[in-house]
Amino acid sequence: MKVHLLQQAISHFISEQLKSGAVEWYYPHSMISTFQNHWILPKEESLSDIYDSCLKSEYTQRWWKRDQYQPKEIMLQLIEADAELATIAWKDLFNANTDIEGRLSRFEFYCEDLLRMYRKQQTRSVETYHHQDATIISLYLAGRFPDQYTLYPGLEAFQFFCKAIGSPDIPAVDDLIRYMKVANVVFTFLRRDEQFEKLLAQRTSVLHKEKIHPFQISYELISFEAMRFKMTGR
Repeated sequence: MKVHLLQQAISHFISEQLKSGAVEWYYPHSMISTFQNHWILPKEESLSDIYDSCLKSEYTQRWWKRDQYQPKEIMLQLIEADAELATIAWKDLFNANTDIEGRLSRFEFYCEDLLRMYRKQQTRSVETYHHQDATIISLYLAGRFPDQYTLYPGLEAFQFFCKAIGSPDIPAVDDLIRYMKVANVVFTFLRRDEQFEKLLAQRTSVLHKEKIHPFQISYELISFEAMRFKMTGR
């Protein structure tokens, strides 16, 4: 990572946000607020309803429902397969007293186990993947801990961002651990930019209806710079 390239990306991003009056930021911040407002430590009989309430949006469902990608629908099916095991999986994922790498690994294991149960119960099911990938899990983590984790824009965007800031090591596969470390570095430099407080003030204006989650702006910046680099190649 080259610091001057990151600083340039930050400056360009904030300048564009300040002058454009854009409200695209509503969507990611709204998703985080919805999850945060509806999540409670679940009991087996309530997990399905809680999860369903956490993943709702008045803007678009694209984060969890697209062609050939339906993580919300699949998770509801996994919960139905064994609510007790699913509850354990969710409690474990959000156990901040254990390391994130282990939590992600165990959540993957739980989801695979739940999918096997579901396929055994629903013999006509053609599902072979649980769809609980880095993108949707980033929403779970950011929704539960919005000051520690941020949304993941996908592998291609992460790759383009790494190229844009001069990283010598471009990720070849989804890596939430590395991404969150990068996002933390991005946010550290974001907060140092002299225009950052102005951006926060603009977004907390009474003219805006969504609550802002400052750490999530690192996701916005990464997505913004990735798209710019993809389009320009420099």
